[in-house]
Amino acid sequence: MILPLKTRILQSMAPSEEDSTITRAVKAAIREDLNPRYTDPPNLQEYLHRSTALDPRFKFLSHLDHAVRQMTYSDLTTEIVGTEEGQATEPIGADSEESPPPQKKSAMEELFREIFVCKDTGKTFANTIEEEVASYKAASGIPVDGDPLAWWKSNECKYPHIAMMARRYLAVPGTSVPSERVFSTAGDILTAKRSPLSPDNADILIFLKKNVKL
Repeated sequence: MILPLKTRILQSMAPSEEDSTITRAVKAAIREDLNPRYTDPPNLQEYLHRSTALDPRFKFLSHLDHAVRQMTYSDLTTEIVGTEEGQATEPIGADSEESPPPQKKSAMEELFREIFVCKDTGKTFANTIEEEVASYKAASGIPVDGDPLAWWKSNECKYPHIAMMARRYLAVPGTSVPSERVFSTAGDILTAKRSPLSPDNADILIFLKKNVKL
């Protein structure tokens, strides 16, 4: 939601006829400071676009023009295909080069294989991902105050490959505040009078402080 929020702030900072001189100056300063944010390195914006597309609250990408929306979902499809195919070609272990023994056919397969054999539809893995992404794009979104993680938990079976990518992208925190709070907590615990604390005990105390509800 970083880029939708940035877009909304910039829209609200647009000058209007009712603004006083001070208000116009403040809005201009905010726009000047916010505009270059999240643009460096160059691939950061593409990463944030894909993250937004994987959030069911903002997946329609209404803050972007049509061409950027198409490119974002095209890049997402390419990334999913590349990731899945890369995992499929990775060697499983040292014994992976040995060919497995032929699997014995069951009686049911011997009896019905010639009649009910599955026909090859000619659909590639890339075609499957494209259809899944198209289905995801056409699906209804959720309210902006909804829980995207709960939505993905209930729809993971419907969009398994996109869900895998959503787990990777949406797990990245959008702010450094939680980690900064951990450092502050560590500063409260590791005082000069408690310097003899061992690293293990310090880790345990910090963990308990951040996770135990008192």
